Amino acid sequence: MPIQRAKPRFTEVKDVSVTTAQLPAGSVVQIQNFTKYNGDGVGSSYTSVSSTTLAASEVAVTITPVFSSSKILIHVGIEGLYNEATGGNAHKIALYKSVGGGSFSAVSGLNGGQFTRHQGYYGDAQAALHGWSGSFVDSPSTTSTIIYKIYHARLHSSSGYSRIMANADDSARIQAIEIKQ
Repeated sequence: MPIQRAKPRFTEVKDVSVTTAQLPAGSVVQIQNFTKYNGDGVGSSYTSVSSTTLAASEVAVTITPVFSSSKILIHVGIEGLYNEATGGNAHKIALYKSVGGGSFSAVSGLNGGQFTRHQGYYGDAQAALHGWSGSFVDSPSTTSTIIYKIYHARLHSSSGYSRIMANADDSARIQAIEIKQ
């Protein structure tokens, strides 16, 4: 029996569109990206902290979910995490969010919003330079605009400073991906 071609041929299909409401669970609805390069003219060339208290960086991404049931997958990559020569110190890196123009607060599901507490740890008072990346899945239950922002601080000592994007060719990226449920 010969193989039959299914009808209609793809070239015969016209004026077909798929709405986001028709997408199956697990589909990517949208992707929002932000990349900052040291020396790109967007704000200061690096973000520096000298305290153990978390402070906002310029690394942030905005997304407005289409569905209140969606999950938001956050990817972060930071180059040039620098700790000034202070023994026993490291970076704390946290993810905060603002929903609908509200104030920023730590995302739930991470202890104090913190991705990591010991990034770039050095115990011998030598300057250290590292890169870091992390991911997190948030369940915001809203269709309001959300801003996800990276906060950072020194782990122990307030003497000296820590920087994100310490060198001229360093960058930081944050990506928000809406996934339909």
